[in-house]
Amino acid sequence: MHKVLVPFDGSAHARHALDYVINLAGQVARPLEVHVLNVQSSPMAYGDYLAPDMIEGVRAGLINEAMGVLNKASAQLDASGIAHEVHVDMGNVAEQIADAVKKLGCDTVVMGTRGLGSFGGLLLGSVANRVIHDVSVPVVLIK
Repeated sequence: MHKVLVPFDGSAHARHALDYVINLAGQVARPLEVHVLNVQSSPMAYGDYLAPDMIEGVRAGLINEAMGVLNKASAQLDASGIAHEVHVDMGNVAEQIADAVKKLGCDTVVMGTRGLGSFGGLLLGSVANRVIHDVSVPVVLIK
């Protein structure tokens, strides 16, 4: 079985990467096991102004947002008959992708060149650039 990690933030580039994986699944001899990952920034508290339950509420909201994004990817994979799992992590996106590759035993990462970050004009997104340097498996970048 070929294990593929697809970091997915719902951006156009991430949707193209998911489409690529769906098309690839019909062309490879070994079945794909697809892991779709959404990483949210961890909530940060500055000072003593937020109670722990407020931080946990923000965290729950971020997880809920991530699941909404992942449900769209999951529905598309379900419709294509592709086995998959969805995952939510918190923290630095590139670091969480590298950790997921190791933890899940993925042998390929397929991701968009740019996500929903605020620097849309960059030729290659900072997360994609960091991932290609930090992971030990092949990375396929999709425009």
